[in-house]
Amino acid sequence: MHFSKRTEIIDYIGQAYKKVLSIHKRLPPGGILVFVTGQREVKYLCRKLRKASQEIVENALKGNEESPSVSEGKLPEENDMEDISEAFELQGNIGHDITIRFGSHTEDHGDLSEEESDVSYDSGDDSDLEFYSDEGDVLKLKSLESDSNLADVLGDEESFVSLKASFEALAGKKISDPVTEVPITPGGTSKQSISILGLRNGDGKDLSTGPMRILPLYAMLPASAQLRVFEEVNEGERLVVVATNVAETSLTIPGIKYVVDTGREKVKNYNSSNGMETYEIQWISKASAAQRAGRAGPGHCYRLYSSAVFNDIFPNFSCAEILKVPVDGVVLLMKSMHIGKVDKFPFPTPPEDSALVEAEPCLKILEALDNKGRLTPLGKAMAHYPMSPRHSRMLLTVIQIMQKAKDYARANLILGYAVAAAAALSLTNPFIMLFEASHNDTDDLKQDWNEKIPDKEEKLRKKKLKETAKLSRAKFSNPTSDALTIANALQCFELSEIPVEFCSDNGCHYKTMEEMSKLRKQLLQLVFSSNLSDLQQEFSWTHGIMQDVECAWRVSFDKHPLLLNEEEILGQAICAGWADRVAKRIKGASGLLSEADRKVNAVRYQACMVDETVFLHRHSSVSKSPPEFLVYIELLHTKRPYIHGATSVKSNWLVKYARSSCTFSAPLSDPKRYYDPAADQVFSWFAPNFNPRRWQLPLHGLPIKDDTNRVAVFACSLLEGQVLPCLKAVRKFMAASPASILKPEASGLRRVGNLLNKLSTRGRIIDSLCHAKEVVE
Repeated sequence: MHFSKRTEIIDYIGQAYKKVLSIHKRLPPGGILVFVTGQREVKYLCRKLRKASQEIVENALKGNEESPSVSEGKLPEENDMEDISEAFELQGNIGHDITIRFGSHTEDHGDLSEEESDVSYDSGDDSDLEFYSDEGDVLKLKSLESDSNLADVLGDEESFVSLKASFEALAGKKISDPVTEVPITPGGTSKQSISILGLRNGDGKDLSTGPMRILPLYAMLPASAQLRVFEEVNEGERLVVVATNVAETSLTIPGIKYVVDTGREKVKNYNSSNGMETYEIQWISKASAAQRAGRAGPGHCYRLYSSAVFNDIFPNFSCAEILKVPVDGVVLLMKSMHIGKVDKFPFPTPPEDSALVEAEPCLKILEALDNKGRLTPLGKAMAHYPMSPRHSRMLLTVIQIMQKAKDYARANLILGYAVAAAAALSLTNPFIMLFEASHNDTDDLKQDWNEKIPDKEEKLRKKKLKETAKLSRAKFSNPTSDALTIANALQCFELSEIPVEFCSDNGCHYKTMEEMSKLRKQLLQLVFSSNLSDLQQEFSWTHGIMQDVECAWRVSFDKHPLLLNEEEILGQAICAGWADRVAKRIKGASGLLSEADRKVNAVRYQACMVDETVFLHRHSSVSKSPPEFLVYIELLHTKRPYIHGATSVKSNWLVKYARSSCTFSAPLSDPKRYYDPAADQVFSWFAPNFNPRRWQLPLHGLPIKDDTNRVAVFACSLLEGQVLPCLKAVRKFMAASPASILKPEASGLRRVGNLLNKLSTRGRIIDSLCHAKEVVE
């Protein structure tokens, strides 16, 4: 293992690029595995290395020793001599201070543990690279204080002359004897000899003239492309795999002898207090670093960070997954197991207290828990589904709504779309994953890696990909929901004869679509699985069997598009599952924004859980006609917080599915109270506010709690014929209008008093048709 002398904080990709080229130019054959943080960095580094490989091959064909660094303004000879000089510069005392951009650390190489005893320290250039003889012996080039000390180290003037000749060989100058054996005793070890031939091996062939086979490797790469890393490399080629941490433990690539470890990984962090998610690049753990080093087998691992950073900053292990994700599903499952006090449970790795505190209000909004924290019948049904409570709430809401529409012919199609939308909301957006290369991305590359804007060919390629993505989004777009847009694409994907070509033609990520299709089928099986048969009839699907739903789903949306009322049913279901993630559109008040935010071409919203302004991404299918209210799946903070997975909702849905987040005024006298025949209840109007922002919502009717008022309104509705339509015919024979019952002075009238007494006789309140039938029976 070889540590760097200094730790580059910003341009670690540039350091990885230099290290790969140094290994390729100076070391014997063997594959190189480079670890970076994400897909974008993988593609960027692959592009740079391919260009460098092409230059190396071209220069070799011309018989020129020129390296890719010529483009940086260095002449070939000057560059080689600089590399050689750097290799023999003084590294100073072993206990020297390491200057890092975020602070100073002291490396004490004498205190290394046994585990780190076989460690070298890289000064940031090529001085740490080892040269091999044909027999496999290794010579570590050690730093020397000055030319005056060279003779002292070598012991005699003759050896000094030999080493000088070797310098000239490395610089490409002509010497009388091209092969010079240099005996040297590095670090007190036994003498080892090496053939220093510039960049030549024992056969006199250059080590650096061969091309590099540059291959990317990341999780979302199609399986066929991932398998390319296992193919045999042509003779004279060197395999270079640029990978994310998927290559850390998931697979072992044969032929890898060198590992270049940037020491970073990209982690998605979740803030339970506001629901904001951010992608952050952070240091890996010591355990991960050991795993990466192990990918080289008996080879070499070049760590692009100092031992001080490794020892003092790297954690021993990565954070447990339970610390990175919401724990509402864990709390719901434990509540279903009759574990009341979840915070007292002895977790192997206990989640943060704030996450547990936030989980219970979330479950109350989803109506899985009552006000006292006890499991509701809906919560018991949700716990039966081995999935997120939000997704199970969504599916059960569709089932509840369709229970009231017993004879609806397209009920199975609605359930099919609900299951597909649940699968879509469980994975990343297949459109954004592949084509989110905006102008901002180019700016980021320039800022982070000091890279020039891509050439015209690259720009044209990106422009074509963007156009393909734009057309595909328009083809499948549903203006009410991003989830339904992806569901339309998923349906066409499953109906296509050649799914791979479908994804290529429509700008979809094949691996994401394939995983989404499998998940949809699994969720559908869960709805009809036998272990859910014990649930109440309220949460069972009664419109058919699983094959009926599958048959309805496998008809293209072009032939049977969703009707408006069907989209509203699905919208209500999504609203029920994400009722605590609501955002309201901001109109005007642009003066409160920063100059950068004012330039953003996106609709602004105020999220209920976040203080700062959030933005609806312009690629969202909802952005063409942005609604006043929407629910979102996640807030992802990149340069600014963006809404992802938006679904348009109506304001009255918030009162219906997020009632625990609403506060209500006192009952209003105007509009007047009323009887609802569909619900068979008496209602009064209230003015609701949605917390914590106190957004005013339209007036909403709630059941009247006062017995006297409730009976009076029911009596009025009864005489008006709303309860029993047959009474409408006798209204003309009544001595007074039914509405007179609601007047304050009506209670003194004998006839009115008698009617009200009859409706509240024997301690029973008759305030609905159902209660009236019970009394008659």
